[in-house]
Amino acid sequence: MSDVDRAIAQIADIRAQLAVSTRFSGYAPAAVGGIGVLSVLITLLQLGLPGRFAANDRQFIIIWGLLLASGFLLIGFEAVVRTLRDNDDMARHMLLSATRIVVPSFLVSTVVPVALLEYSPEAAWIVPGIWQMVMALVAFAAFPSMPRKIVWPGLWFLLSGMAGICLAGHIGGLTPLLVGGPFIVGHFAIAWVLSDRETPPRA
Repeated sequence: MSDVDRAIAQIADIRAQLAVSTRFSGYAPAAVGGIGVLSVLITLLQLGLPGRFAANDRQFIIIWGLLLASGFLLIGFEAVVRTLRDNDDMARHMLLSATRIVVPSFLVSTVVPVALLEYSPEAAWIVPGIWQMVMALVAFAAFPSMPRKIVWPGLWFLLSGMAGICLAGHIGGLTPLLVGGPFIVGHFAIAWVLSDRETPPRA
């Protein structure tokens, strides 16, 4: 490898490291806040009409799974559009870095509930807690490119996920507040963090 090739490779590595330690502005707080609003509406529907929207754990998982999957696609689409609009190579590196964190988490959050509903539906009550803990892991993994306050939604989802699994196991199933409450608080907290203009911590 020539000195020029070595220098180009080093520059590419530096750009990749900067992409990880620079704030990623592709996530839109309005989109995340919108998921929070929809979470409020679903929770109210399940409280008001439990026979229709909260009849069993399977229904909880399907309804909330569709909401979270739709939210993921909306936020991801928004991030791609904002990144392409900026027309910046650094932003594209940051989008790729974020994708490496989010996509595997999304796959885990999809495969686990599908497998449980298919082969062990009586254990479906653990799924919301798993979703929340996966979201906590994403928040912690994204810390270098996000405002420092992202740790608070991360801690919320981690603790609420663990508490949710324990409570659901104790009472023998899911309830609207047990499922909806953590997602409402967590999504509004993330929207608040994303609206903050502070710079991220350096890795």
